[in-house]
Amino acid sequence: MSVIYAVAHQTVREALRRRIMWIFLIIGVFLIALGPVFGFLSPRDSLVILKSLGLAAILLAGLFTTIVTCIYLIPVEIDRRTIYTVLSKPVQRYQFVLGKFIGGFFTVFINIAAMGIVFLVMLYFQMGHHLAPDMVEGVVLTFFQLMLLAALSIFFSTFATPVVNFFLSFGIFMVGNLTSVTDTLTTSKSPIAALAGRIIYYLLPQFGNFNIMNSLIHPGQNITNMQVYIRNCIVYAIIYSSVLLAIAILIFDSREV
Repeated sequence: MSVIYAVAHQTVREALRRRIMWIFLIIGVFLIALGPVFGFLSPRDSLVILKSLGLAAILLAGLFTTIVTCIYLIPVEIDRRTIYTVLSKPVQRYQFVLGKFIGGFFTVFINIAAMGIVFLVMLYFQMGHHLAPDMVEGVVLTFFQLMLLAALSIFFSTFATPVVNFFLSFGIFMVGNLTSVTDTLTTSKSPIAALAGRIIYYLLPQFGNFNIMNSLIHPGQNITNMQVYIRNCIVYAIIYSSVLLAIAILIFDSREV
């Protein structure tokens, strides 16, 4: 466990030195700060805009932070040949992959936590010193959504170049958010389209399930038990991420570097 922690700690330190992460964080905070600019609207409309803009900014900045951070974690070690130094020590390959994931995962956590705190504090004052528990749930689910994306990016990084990984991770993230499209395909009258829809629906991660927002932003959404729904999403993210990491370890263990 100490070996995994050491790899993760070094990964976080290297990620925090990269300017691009701080740029995404600053952009996210700036977009969240734009919410009060719409204060000339009625209080209700202003609050809706602040919530939607804040959650969207956290997701967007977190999305690019996650992908840009995680797609380079393993390939950079191989290109710099520093991986030979690491693996020459008492470090197993599975420990290396897990350490890289945890380091990338914690980097994303820092990003989401910083933006989430700014977002919730602004909401606290905008709502007359009242907390917004539904927005806390939205931020939490965004974090687990990006944790799943981090595991996906680490998985691709074991056999794909950073450029290919970027388009694969980003493309699957976009498709995974189009749950309405995959649902339509599964009920298609065409057997081929229905089969393709089922494969896409069950094989690809369903990122769209994490976008709960709130009833004002998504009026058509009806969740009868929010606590159960959030718990199921978190369990889904953990299980799916674990499967991706297990496959990534198998691929990396059989790869010659």
